[in-house]
Amino acid sequence: ASVGGGAGSVGSSAGPQRRTPRHALIYGALDGSIGFVAPVDENVYLRLHFLKERMCNGLPQPAGLNPREFRAQKSGAASSRELKSVLDTVALRRYVSLDYAAQNRLAQQIGTTPLQLLRNVRELELVTDVL
Repeated sequence: ASVGGGAGSVGSSAGPQRRTPRHALIYGALDGSIGFVAPVDENVYLRLHFLKERMCNGLPQPAGLNPREFRAQKSGAASSRELKSVLDTVALRRYVSLDYAAQNRLAQQIGTTPLQLLRNVRELELVTDVL
């Protein structure tokens, strides 16, 4: 799952869990890759989108590559703007491996807690575990 959300709506951990109908789009590309796209709760999406942006801008990237442009090129998009509304689960999983100080700094920058972000990333991993 190089680009996409989860196999259902990922709910916020605050309050009672709502069960929503699960649905997703699994697709195959001409290069043999498999993709996965599914809806995500708006609050979770915004939180994870801002996290992804902060991580891309604030953390050193492997070989100095721009992950947004890399994903755009890899997916066949004309520019990274076309993928703005898509959560990159590969990039978001990197948050889990950061040390606590880095997790805390990123969480404070987007106005949440590291625990909330870890829960959201974990929920995203659980629903994208189909692939």
